[in-house]
Amino acid sequence: MNDKNSSQKIMNIDEAFQKLRKWGRYQTVIYILVLVASIPNAFTTIRFAINHFEPSHRCRLSDEIENLLKNKSNDSEEILNYFIPKEVDSYGEIIRNECHMYNRTYSAELSFISSNNSVDIIPCMNGYIFDTPSNHDSAVTEFEMVCNNNWKAPLVITFFQTGMASGSVAGMLADRYGRRPVYLLATLAQIGSLAFIAAAWNYYVYLAAAYLNGMTGIINYVVAFVLATEVISVKSRNFMAICSLYSFSIGYAIVPLIGYYTQTWRSYLWASMVLGALIYLPGYWLFPESPRWLLTVGRKNDAIVGLKKMAKMNKMNIDFASIKKVQGVDFRNTMASLSGPIETLRIFFKSTLTSRCLAIFFVWFVAGLVYYAISYHSKSFSDDRYLNILYSALAEIPALVIAYYAVNIFGRPRCTTFSLLICGTSSIILPYLPEDISLIRTITSIIGKGAVSAVFYITYLSTSEIAPTLQRSAAMSMASFCSRIGAIVAPFVMFMNKIQYSIPNWIMGGLTILSGIICIVRIPETIGVEMPDTIQQAESNKRYYGFNIFRKFEPNKYTNQSKDNHTEKKLTTCDLIGTSH
Repeated sequence: MNDKNSSQKIMNIDEAFQKLRKWGRYQTVIYILVLVASIPNAFTTIRFAINHFEPSHRCRLSDEIENLLKNKSNDSEEILNYFIPKEVDSYGEIIRNECHMYNRTYSAELSFISSNNSVDIIPCMNGYIFDTPSNHDSAVTEFEMVCNNNWKAPLVITFFQTGMASGSVAGMLADRYGRRPVYLLATLAQIGSLAFIAAAWNYYVYLAAAYLNGMTGIINYVVAFVLATEVISVKSRNFMAICSLYSFSIGYAIVPLIGYYTQTWRSYLWASMVLGALIYLPGYWLFPESPRWLLTVGRKNDAIVGLKKMAKMNKMNIDFASIKKVQGVDFRNTMASLSGPIETLRIFFKSTLTSRCLAIFFVWFVAGLVYYAISYHSKSFSDDRYLNILYSALAEIPALVIAYYAVNIFGRPRCTTFSLLICGTSSIILPYLPEDISLIRTITSIIGKGAVSAVFYITYLSTSEIAPTLQRSAAMSMASFCSRIGAIVAPFVMFMNKIQYSIPNWIMGGLTILSGIICIVRIPETIGVEMPDTIQQAESNKRYYGFNIFRKFEPNKYTNQSKDNHTEKKLTTCDLIGTSH
C-alpha cells in the first residue's frame, strides 16, 4: 500500500530542483554561459569610445595649397595662419579654428603670407584634414561628423540606446518561443549586426545598423539571465547578478585592447565580431531549454529530458516520471493580466507606492545618463584615449566589490545616496582641477566612475526588493527602460561642452546630487525585510530614513496570513530582467 501511494505521488518543478541540489555542475555551466554573454555585449556597448574618437582637425584647403603645405614644411605654420583663423578654446588656450577658414584665394607669390587684408571667415568648403595617421581613422573622421554635422555622432548613440531599449522588451519573446531559440537567434543577429555596421557605406546605413546592433546586443544576455534564474537557487541570484556585472567590466577592459591593435574603426568591428563569435560558439551546444518553461507550456516529456540531463551532470539518479504537469496557458494568462507593464503602472499609481517608484525610476535615469556620458566621453583619466577607456573599466571592479558588501551593512538607500553624492561632487569639481595635476584628475575621475557603477548594482537590488512579486518583472523592465532614456540623453548632455566645457559636469553633478537626496527621503530600506508578494505587503514597508541617516530599523517579516492571501506568487520567468548596463 505504501509503495502504491509512493508511486502515485506527484512531484512538482520546485521539488525537482530541490532534489537536484541548489548547485551542481549543470548550474555551473549555466552560470558560465551568463557571464560569457556579458563580455561581447561590452564590445558593442562601449565601442563608441573607440569608433567615435574625434581627433583635432582643420578645414581642407584647395589642392594647390595642400600640396604647398606638404612641399614647404618650413612655411607651413605661416601658410596655415593665412588661411585658418585662431581662437581661444574653453580652457583659455589659443588654438587653430577647426570649423572655419578665411575666404582667401591661392596666390603663387609668397608675399601673401604677410598680408593683413581683412577678409570674411567662412565654414569649411572642402571637407576636413584630421590630425591622425592614415590608418587610424574613426567613424567620425570617415563620415565627417564634426562642425556643422557634429550632431550626427550623438544621434548614432541615441539610435543605439533606443535599440537597446527595444531589445529589453523583445527579450520577452523568450516567454513565447522558449529560451534556447531566442538566445541563439539573438546571438546570431548580434554578430550579423556588427558585420552590417562594419560594411556601412554611408552615414544613414551606419545609423540604421547602430539601432539593430543595440537591439540585438542585449536580448541574448537577458534570455541567458532568465534561464539562470530558473535553474539557480534564489540565494545564488544576487551573487550571479554582481558577477555578471563583473564580466561586463572584463569585456569593457578588453575594448581598448581591441582598439589599440586594430586602429581603424571598421577593423575594430570585424575583430569584435570574430572574438564575439568564438566566445558565443560553445553556447550552441551547451545552452539548454529551461525545464521550468517547458513545463509551463505543457511540454512535459521535453522537460523531463532536460531534468534528467541536469541530474546526470550533477551525478544524481532521480526518477522524474511522476513530475506534475503545469497548466501553462491559464497560468501564463493569469500572470500577464497581473504583471504587464500597463497593469503594473495602474497599480503603482493607485497605491502608496507611487512616490517610491518615481524616485527609484529617476535614480535609474540619472545612473544611465551619467554612466554612459562618462564611458563615451571622458577624457580626464589620462592623455591616452585607450588608457582612458581602460581606467574607466577598471574603476568599476573595486566599486562593485565595496557595494556588494556595503549594502548588507549600511543598507540600500544609504549606500545609493552616498554613491550618488560622491559621483556628483567629483563631477562638479573635475573641470576646475588644473590640468597639470593629472594624477588628482585621474583619481577624481576614477572615484566618480566607480560610484555611478555601484549605483547601478545597488539600485537594481533595491528595485527588485520593493516591488511585489507579480509586478517585479515589469517594474524591473520599466526601471531598465528609464536607464536607457538616460543613456539616450547622455550624448546630447555631453554635446553641450561645445557651448562651455563645464556645462555637462554641472548637469551630471546636479542630477546625481538631487537623485541622492530623493533616494534617502523616498526609497524605503529593504535590508532585513522579506521580499513582498502583494501590493499590501510592499505598502507596509515604511522604513524611510528621511534626513536621519543614522536611524535603525528592526527586522520585519510578513505574517503567514498575509502570505496565504497571495496564491499566485510563483513566477516562471526572471523576476530580475534588465540587469545589464
